This record gives sequence, C-alpha cells and structure tokens, in this order.
Amino acid sequence: MVALFGTDGIRGIAGKPPLDRDTVYRVGYCLTEYLRHLAPSPHILIGRDTRESGPWLEVVLRRAIQEAGGLPELCGVISTPAISFLTPKTGAHAGIMISASHNPYRDNGIKVFASTGMKFNDDVEEDLERRIASSSLTAPPESAATGAALLASVPEYCRLYSSFLRQCVSPDCSLEGVRLVVDCAHGALSAIAPEFFRALGAEVRALHCEPDGHNINRKAGALHVERLQQEVLDFKAYLGIAFDGDADRAMFVDSRGVRRDRDDVLYLLGRFSDFQGGPRVVVGTVMANLGLEVALESLGIRLVRTSVGDRYVLEEMLRLGAMVGGEQSGHVILLRLARTGDGLLTALKVIEVLRQQKAGMEDLWGAMRRFPQVLRDVPVRSKVPFDEIPGLRETEAFYKEKLGPRSRILMRYSGTERLARIMVEGEDRGAVTEAAARLAAHFDSLRP
Repeated sequence: MVALFGTDGIRGIAGKPPLDRDTVYRVGYCLTEYLRHLAPSPHILIGRDTRESGPWLEVVLRRAIQEAGGLPELCGVISTPAISFLTPKTGAHAGIMISASHNPYRDNGIKVFASTGMKFNDDVEEDLERRIASSSLTAPPESAATGAALLASVPEYCRLYSSFLRQCVSPDCSLEGVRLVVDCAHGALSAIAPEFFRALGAEVRALHCEPDGHNINRKAGALHVERLQQEVLDFKAYLGIAFDGDADRAMFVDSRGVRRDRDDVLYLLGRFSDFQGGPRVVVGTVMANLGLEVALESLGIRLVRTSVGDRYVLEEMLRLGAMVGGEQSGHVILLRLARTGDGLLTALKVIEVLRQQKAGMEDLWGAMRRFPQVLRDVPVRSKVPFDEIPGLRETEAFYKEKLGPRSRILMRYSGTERLARIMVEGEDRGAVTEAAARLAAHFDSLRP
C-alpha cells in the first residue's frame, strides 16, 4: 500500500497522482464514510488557498462528500489555521484545506482536520489510506451536475476568526502608529492580513497581495524575504511579517532589515511566556538550533525535540502540557490558544511581546548564540534507505567524531517533496560546511 499522507497531509502536482481526479474523489468519499461513526451525514468544511487548481479540487471533493452522504460547506479562499479554528467552532465533523503551503502553484495538497481542529493522527491516516487503496471509485465527469452544498458566510467566518485573534492579545496592546510591512505571498491572507492590522491601528505597507492563481509563493512570502527586508528599511518599519501561501507560518524581519527565523521566535515566545505553574518546557523538532537549547536552558526552560512535523510537536505539547512549541519550517503552536500553526496569531503574539517589553525584535536576542548550522536539500528520484547508500554511514560517523560532542548531524527525506534533507550543526563553521557538502555528495547518484 502506497502511503498517501506525508508530514503535512497529501501533497503533489495537481492533476497527477496522488492529486488526480479519481484519487481526490476517493479521499473525499472515504473520509465521509469514516466520519459516519460521528453522524449519519457528516458536515465537512472545505477551504482553499489561491492556487489555480484549488477550484477544481474543491468541486471533486464536494461531489465525493455529497455522494457518500455527507454535507460539504464551501469556505472559499481562507487560511489553514482558520479552517482549524472554524471546524470545532461551527460544529463540523471535519475540515479540509486544499493547499500545498509554501510550494509553487503547480503543487497542491489536502490537509484534513478532525472535529477538534487537530490534524488526524497516524492511525486514522493509515485507516483512510487502507480505505482509499481498496476503493475502485472513479470521479464523475466534470460536466456532471453536483448536488446542493452549504455556502459558508465567508464574511461572518472571517469576523469570527478575526474576533478570536483579537481576544488572544491584551486589550492594551495598541498598534496605533506602528509601521508594519506585511507580505502575503499572493496567498490566502492577501485580502485579510493588511486590513486586519490596519483595523488595529497599524500603518501597513502590503506586499504580494495580488493572487492570480499562478504567483502564490513566487519570490514572495515566508521563504523569500529579500524584498521584505528592503521594504522594512525603506518604510522605516517596526517589523516585517511574511506569511506563506496558506498562512500556517510566519517569518519576521526586524527594524534593521535582519531576517529572524523560527528559532528566534521560539526563543522570544518561550522567554516571555507565562507558564502559569505548568512545566517550563518549549517543544521543538530535531531541526531546532543547539543555540536555542542552550539559551532556553539558561532561563531554566527545557527544550524537548520531536520528529519533523507540526502534528508531532502538538502531540508532545499535549503529552507534556507545554504551552509553546514549533518547528523550523515556521509553524508555531500556542497551545492555550490554538491546535495548529497559525501565522497571523504568531505575528500578533510576537508584536504583543515586543510592545510589552518596549523593544524592537533586534533588542531581545542577547542570550541566544546561534551555532553554525548548514542545511542542504538534495533533489532525488527515489528515497533509497540511507543504509543502502554506499559510504554514507561511514562519512556520517567520521564527521560526528570530528565535530565533537556539541554537534549534530541529521539526515532525512522530506515528507512532502522528493528531497533528501541534510542538517549539520556544530561549533566550527568550516567543519560543519565541509561535512554537509561531503554528506550531500553521496546523494549525487540519486539526483533526477
């Protein structure tokens, strides 16, 4: 049985397996059948980002849910965290987000949320995969009529979500006169985020807010902050904020134009978190920088690491009762407020901390000394087990000894793309760079 679900749902090129019409139809149908243990006619929200393929994927899922006896509710263009929030808020039995997050427009994906607003666990995803694999259903012709579906009151749902976000920060956290540059990656927040911050009193310069179906994430958003850095300097902004296509993550640029990554945000939110008598723990992934671990330790806060994937972070947070967690890809989870990564919520909480401390982002990093870290992504044709790649384990062992005890080497395959990801970290930048290059060279024979 081929695994459909990766670390962030189902992902691929729109129109090709596993996002061809028949497979997508089976996903919607089998999900609805699975949910029948909750209700005879399961209510399922469907949202999407701004990709060209989003509308036809929505139509196929809608038809599948209807023919399986469910009730789909179409939310249109909306963010992933909004779907996570609205699923329990509206009493829906599940929520589907059609998005490939930070990937280019040709890619798309399906993220599924349970009635709690949390992503399904591995056991449920494996159950769905078995159902889908054993199904021979095919999607009806595109011209076939569809039955009735609920059309969400998108303005009302946006109001509910915006109201929730405002309640997440202190009433005295004013943005009057604060200059922000907001990059929406031509994605789900393009029509929402700039106006949201303006309503809070901020002066906003908006970037990349003109989606055309093809330009989502193109040299824009959380993975491409070069223009944001320049605009922050030109606008003399307090902060720059960059979202990705579905807004489940945010990246930041301080007033000096310096990019601040995910570890910076975890440090900031962990340092100024009110643990309210709970464990002084921040949950990160194996990708978190050693410098974050050392800096938090100096504050009496323990960093606990999980596998890569925000749902694994969430599972560990729930197990430990931790209030702050996140991963290097930019997802930050604030457990007291949400059950998934939310870029807009993260931005609000970062701004709240900065305003309360009467400081800029650049002023609050004194205790955090980042260890040199090199990341290499190598495209591969297939994901050959590492133990079967000649010489790889020997090279890994050599550099583990050379780099010493305050170092880490991590190799894994991406859960959403055909990439081998290599991370090397240590105190000697030259040795770290050399190790990453030597390890990456072992994958040359696997390149497309």
